[in-house]
Amino acid sequence: MKLTAIISLLAILFVSTGTALAQELENEKSCSFDMVGTWKAQVSPTNAILYRFDSNGAVTVLSANAAEAPKQISTARYEVINEINAPKTIAFTATGKNRIFGALKKTMTVQSYTDSSITCAIPGVGTTRWTRVDPDRYFIVLSARTDQFYNRSGSAFQVVIKLAEGVPTLDAFGVYSMDGKTASFGAVPADVIKDYLREARGDAETTLRLEINSRQYERALKIIKEWQRRSREGALLYSYHSDTPEDPASLNNIIVVKAVTETINQCTDDIDLYKLNYVYPEDWIADRTAPAFVPFVYFKELRRRNEARHIPDQKFQDIVHIPNLASR
Repeated sequence: MKLTAIISLLAILFVSTGTALAQELENEKSCSFDMVGTWKAQVSPTNAILYRFDSNGAVTVLSANAAEAPKQISTARYEVINEINAPKTIAFTATGKNRIFGALKKTMTVQSYTDSSITCAIPGVGTTRWTRVDPDRYFIVLSARTDQFYNRSGSAFQVVIKLAEGVPTLDAFGVYSMDGKTASFGAVPADVIKDYLREARGDAETTLRLEINSRQYERALKIIKEWQRRSREGALLYSYHSDTPEDPASLNNIIVVKAVTETINQCTDDIDLYKLNYVYPEDWIADRTAPAFVPFVYFKELRRRNEARHIPDQKFQDIVHIPNLASR
């Protein structure tokens, strides 16, 4: 990659990821906290307590077991008390006739949290771990090909999928082709996406399919929606008027690919992630690969590193029922 393009791309990478990069340098994770939703505390192999937090400061507590439908046991008001942008305690005040954690008022200390769990200490109860309950499922598919376009590069984009009540919602952004020969950059049409969800065929294709949690999905979708807006409004970071000889779609796509994949690990090291940071010699992909091919090589490396997490073709089709999904 030519020096001017490298310097320009590095500048954009730092500007577009500012806070996250600073935190990475400090070896910290940027993990936002959100109580809204349903959390489960498993009290025995067959019994659990469910806590349903709404966005208006109310929580409903239910008992649940495998044999019966959940039953409400108490309600309360709650307030998350933050300290330096991180939750410190959660204060509860019982409402109605019942108590919360055996008292009218109780303050819970948040010891640690991730996208899908909270470890907390409750006076009189002890330390317990809650896990997020979500009826929906979420997936990300990283797909790329070569030998499609004039320079032998090809399509490269990420797809995020929400599966709610058996119905999949797909969003994708990146470099794609409607005819298999001409490159386009933007929101990927549904008819194109379907062919890229299948297993890779040969060395000129690569596909990685992972199941993710709701917060990872929300962060990735936010980035995709932002770039869809940029594409519609002609506000891409690189354009054909940029002071670089490189293809602007390729440079923009590297930024999108980097942002979407890194958000998976924003809260915890969930996958084995390659650092696409243009720092030599740590980043051998950027050092050895032309921009148009970087996403392909990057996705292929992520597939190698996360083979155990990859969802096989038939299993994926059994879970995500997409009409006319191309198969091997």
